[in-house]
Amino acid sequence: MALFLTLWTVFLLALMHFSTCKSTGSSDYLVFPTESLNVFIRSKEQCLDIEWTVNPHAYTLNLKMIFQIDIRRTTFSNIVEKKNYATILIPNETLQWCWHSALPLECTSHFVRIRSMVDDERFPEFKFWSSWSSWVKSEGKDSSGQYHIFPVDKIYVEEDSNVTFCCISRTDNEKVDFLYERRDSQRTKLSPRMTMFEVNNVSFIRREGSNAYCKFNSDNSNIRGVVLYVVGSSDYLVFPTESLNVFIRSKEQCLDIEWTVNPHAYTLNLKMIFQIDIRRTTFFNIVEKKNYTTILIPNETLQWCWHSALPLECTSHFVRIRSMVDDERFPEFKFWSSWSSWVKSEGKDSSGEYHIFPVDKIYVEEDSNVTFCCLSRTDNEKVDFLYERRDSQRTKLSPRMTMFEVNNVSFIRRQGTNAYCMFNSDKSKVQGVVLYIVGVIEEPKNFSCQTRDLQTLDCTWDPGRDTLLQEEIMPTNYNLFEWFSQKKVNCVHRNWCTWQLTSDIQDMYNFTLTAENELRKRRVDILFNVTQQVQPKLVDEISIEHLSETEATLKWKIIPNQKRLSFLCQIEIYHNGKVIQYNTSNSQFTLRELQPYTAYSTRVRCCTANHFWKWSEWKSKNFTTKEDVPSGALDVWRIVEPVSMGYNVKIFWKPLPTFQANGKIQNYSIVMKTLGEVHRENIFFSESDSNSTEKIIDQQSYEISVVAFNSIGSSTPSVIVVSGDTENSAQNITEERVNGSRDGIYLSWKPDPAKAEGYVVDWCNYPQDAVCDFQWKKFGSNTTSAIIRSAAFQPGVRYNFRIYGLSTKHEAYLLEKKTGYTQELALDCKPVVTVGNLTSTSLTLNWKDNCIDEPQYGFFDGYHIYMKSEVGGSCDQETEKQNFSDNIIVCKYTVPDIKQKTFNVKKLQPKSTYNFEVKAYTGGGDSLGSFIEVTTGTPENTNLIMTILFPMAFFSLLLIIGLNLKIQWVKEKCFPAIPDPYKSSVLSLMKFKENIHQATLNTSDCIPDAIEVVNKPEISKMQGSRTLLMGNEITKPAYLYLLPTGKDALDSQTCICFENFTYRQEASDFDSSRQIQMIPTDPTRSVGPAEHLLNVEKDYIGSLDNIPAGEASLNYVSQLAPTGSTSGDKDSTSSNLEAAHCSEYKMQMVMSTGLALSLLPEDDRPISVTSLDQLEKPC
Repeated sequence: MALFLTLWTVFLLALMHFSTCKSTGSSDYLVFPTESLNVFIRSKEQCLDIEWTVNPHAYTLNLKMIFQIDIRRTTFSNIVEKKNYATILIPNETLQWCWHSALPLECTSHFVRIRSMVDDERFPEFKFWSSWSSWVKSEGKDSSGQYHIFPVDKIYVEEDSNVTFCCISRTDNEKVDFLYERRDSQRTKLSPRMTMFEVNNVSFIRREGSNAYCKFNSDNSNIRGVVLYVVGSSDYLVFPTESLNVFIRSKEQCLDIEWTVNPHAYTLNLKMIFQIDIRRTTFFNIVEKKNYTTILIPNETLQWCWHSALPLECTSHFVRIRSMVDDERFPEFKFWSSWSSWVKSEGKDSSGEYHIFPVDKIYVEEDSNVTFCCLSRTDNEKVDFLYERRDSQRTKLSPRMTMFEVNNVSFIRRQGTNAYCMFNSDKSKVQGVVLYIVGVIEEPKNFSCQTRDLQTLDCTWDPGRDTLLQEEIMPTNYNLFEWFSQKKVNCVHRNWCTWQLTSDIQDMYNFTLTAENELRKRRVDILFNVTQQVQPKLVDEISIEHLSETEATLKWKIIPNQKRLSFLCQIEIYHNGKVIQYNTSNSQFTLRELQPYTAYSTRVRCCTANHFWKWSEWKSKNFTTKEDVPSGALDVWRIVEPVSMGYNVKIFWKPLPTFQANGKIQNYSIVMKTLGEVHRENIFFSESDSNSTEKIIDQQSYEISVVAFNSIGSSTPSVIVVSGDTENSAQNITEERVNGSRDGIYLSWKPDPAKAEGYVVDWCNYPQDAVCDFQWKKFGSNTTSAIIRSAAFQPGVRYNFRIYGLSTKHEAYLLEKKTGYTQELALDCKPVVTVGNLTSTSLTLNWKDNCIDEPQYGFFDGYHIYMKSEVGGSCDQETEKQNFSDNIIVCKYTVPDIKQKTFNVKKLQPKSTYNFEVKAYTGGGDSLGSFIEVTTGTPENTNLIMTILFPMAFFSLLLIIGLNLKIQWVKEKCFPAIPDPYKSSVLSLMKFKENIHQATLNTSDCIPDAIEVVNKPEISKMQGSRTLLMGNEITKPAYLYLLPTGKDALDSQTCICFENFTYRQEASDFDSSRQIQMIPTDPTRSVGPAEHLLNVEKDYIGSLDNIPAGEASLNYVSQLAPTGSTSGDKDSTSSNLEAAHCSEYKMQMVMSTGLALSLLPEDDRPISVTSLDQLEKPC
């Protein structure tokens, strides 16, 4: 940290050196001689007051310095006092020391000189004494030519001290006698007119003092004397209070207490303490005990004011005082005097009248507490207090006086608020007061002062918030007090004030700004050096001392114009929106490198250089430089149009820019020379405000040059050659389209490196107007593309561009033609549509329009045909499908030929409605269009087809219904099915030892041995065991096995039967069927085949007639061969159930339920029905 402070100090020293232009290599840099040395006498203290300053840079470093002070008198050549005074410098503080002399200072003149030395440990190498200041004199009275004695009038000294007097005579060597209570004194002649007398060990003689005087022999009537007060005893410095007075200052609500003490206390200027006691009538105890300390000043009455929360008029107050000396000169005399008598200030509580206090009106600050008192006429009278419906604290202080306290009052209205007392004994007696609530006055903010001319000081501040009341009711007063000069100025305005500065002697000012009203006082201080707070002012106008084509010298005047102030000025010059800034420390400046004949705007402002405070206001000046010869050449182009016997040449040129014109162009000179064998030259002029001319030439080549003239000279000629050959060769160039954008129109061209040294593009900004505003732009030989921009370009306007090459001979030849838009727009036309050749699937659209004749806002490329079907649908490949937000599908056809006015629409749906719209399109969109709605027709062969198809469909429907009703009958008659043994479930009952395909049975080998009896009610009870084909119900068929008798019986073989459900026939739809499986009780009983068939067939046929309708159901039942037969049913599986023995006969037959039951022998009993679920493959 110490290193940083050292570096920072060195930096400040370097900075100060730069500003004061001193050499950093000199040891004298930190030597600060004394400045502004002043010496004067303070007679009362008998002190020689010495004040001085040093260079301000020493203050900024807070240096510790030693000042050696020498003092001598007129009468002595030697030094009477040599003092080394050490101190640390504080910015803006004047150095001061006071020397006390035994000889009264007025007796003779004194001379003072001072020198200084830096004694700071930060700079040990700079301990060098400065040079002595000049001697400064404090004038004495020894040369006044009058009789004097000093001290004058009176003097106070302690007992046993020594006192020095001097007597001054009118003439030299005049005899002087000194007399003091007949005491001896020591006489010393100090000068021809001044004699010093010393009285040693003075003693107390009397309280009234002792006289000491000088008597001059030449004139005994001239005696000069002084009263000497000698302080000796302890009682002498005890001063009881005298003349105590107490009275009320109602406006300030202050109890003013005034008193005095013995005059001897004033003569000693004693510091004393006064103890003040205050009590009220209603209280016996002390309500205020104050110790008031002051230094007594002769002829000044002692005074103190006590402010009471309770209005002073409410009750009587009593005051007493005692005193004590508290002076460091007399520490042994600290004794309290006796109390004074009580002094009364009469109150109104015993007046016998109705009162409210404070009276009339009162001003209080926001959020403060206010105390009121209501005085009644009689004792203990009821009193009510009202104030804006606010609660108040009531206190009964005496039988006739009641105190009310309202806390934290707030602002209500500017007109004040009423507070009043209402007495019940006489309600007409209402006593009131108006209460004004005032905002608390704020301390002024941003208090600062500055000067413009070092004659008047302008001080400004922010007064803060409004005090809420009008200035007429309670004004806020502002005043400035300056401590050095002890002057005061009352300010008229609430936020600024002026102060007249004194001469150049005083630079430091210490101001106190006071803002006060009746309730409060606010102060703010500021200490500054007036030379450091200067805002310069530029007076008069800026003058132009010297003006040429490229230079201008500005000069201005600054105030204050004092040599001790240096300024820094800033110059700004404006041209073409650009600003250039310069700085100077002088009051004039030369601007260089300006452009000829150019208008400039410049302005100047200044500030103090050593201590920046504020810039002055800008001072402006406009000027124009002088003309010069034009620089550069005109930009020239032409239009060549063929006419009879030659060409019409329009020559255009662009005015020179200001920086090339260098003056006002007066005219243009056009020179036309032929380049053939016969030379001709024509010169003509054009006005200064023109930019084109027109001439007719013959078939020869011409060289055309154009020159601009101002008052000084002419520009460089601009040359262009016009040749008929080049113009004729450009007739066959095809125009190309180009695309534009918001930025402009992009052009590109093929380079012509053989002879082109540059290119030119020309066009018209307003091609549709008679005056097209012809424009051109030139490019170098390396440029083959450009974006042409113009503020005149508009959307929907076609611009035509011609691109030329420029040869080295200044001859132009056309290379390409371009046309385009910055932005294409839709055409302003509307095709009218008609329909022809309408069929059921096609139609022809025809339209008429004037789109070619209307203004071309874009490149007319063709037509768009929009088709929308009422029933929706998809678009074919020839169209473009467009979907809209409302799910509408539109098909778009594009006709790219603008000459085509008809279009065939195919692949339409018969008897459908379509909407068509035709629009002309450009790159900017579609034009307006007209809608047409079309409904397609009915096909031509539709009636014939309906005549044939409708009857066929009707009869086909009847046939299908009939077949569905007789499907079973048809199947039996037309499509009898042959059972497939491989798919029969019978095979599952057989246990094959080898292959299941060996179980194939032949019909000739099987005899009927089982009867299936179907009864629907029984079947319904057994549902869930088997699923019948063709969607019939699930049944469990029961079987009756008929075993043959005789020798052919197959007792040891297993026989398997199967049923064919396909050939099942029900007699009716009556919901009853039954399957019963029965086996004879005697398995050895046999029946012959013939007998068996005969009986069965006979009984079966006979029984059919006896079976009620709806109860019979016939099934084909087959008996299969024993397991020894083979079968090819690969899907069958073996069964775990062994069937009953059956005969070798195999047949297929149909049996009724009733017949089957009748075949059972009487002694046979039916076996229980076996569930198919219990079998692997039931039969």
